[in-house]
Amino acid sequence: MPTYTTERAINDSERQFLRHLLQDAPTPWTRWTRGAENALVLWAACMAGYLALWAVLAWLLRRATGVDIGWNSEYLASAIALGVLAAAVIAAVASMRWVQSWRDYRPLFHVDLENGRVIEEHYRFRDAKRFQEPEHGGLIYFLRTDDDRVLTFFDYASQDLGVRAEDPLKSSFVPCTELTIVRAPRSALVIAKHFSGEPLAIGTPLPLMAEPGEWPEPDLGCDIPWDQLERRLSSKGA
Repeated sequence: MPTYTTERAINDSERQFLRHLLQDAPTPWTRWTRGAENALVLWAACMAGYLALWAVLAWLLRRATGVDIGWNSEYLASAIALGVLAAAVIAAVASMRWVQSWRDYRPLFHVDLENGRVIEEHYRFRDAKRFQEPEHGGLIYFLRTDDDRVLTFFDYASQDLGVRAEDPLKSSFVPCTELTIVRAPRSALVIAKHFSGEPLAIGTPLPLMAEPGEWPEPDLGCDIPWDQLERRLSSKGA
């Protein structure tokens, strides 16, 4: 959805940025190590929940029927063994899915570095709307292009302010009429963003009522038409 795009050779700072990302990207060994750590923590949490639930059920059964399956009963070893097995299965399956959900960008970073090219996306905007998420007060901007398409832009500085219990509206970010986004072609990674031109009027932020999973992706075109943003993102559920 850019107004126009250009392609050029990658410069030294952009190449260094990609190299740092490649070095910091988790390897398969790192991913599975983190998965194992996550599984251990999840196993302990599941066991704690299981033992608490079992103790409550044992107490209720003893009060109702007089049958003791609690800590001093002959069923203790079997109950603990069952809990250990169930918690281990849950922790292993959940952690494997968690690790497998990570996308490995390292091969794409390698391709981008070898190709040595970047794409510059150039945008021109005429209107802006901003929404404020309820948890930390971070601001999300929707920028309207000359041909009525919409770009989503997250103000991460406002989110950081909110996390630190400061006023997100004190963020210095102001959207302007022109934006240049530099992307790596294969990974689609945003390397740099730069606003220029005249500041856009933004007005009072609207409360963002959509769930986080329904928020449009940052730095990409938004599928929601400009005239439906408020109804679908702010008034939803009201």
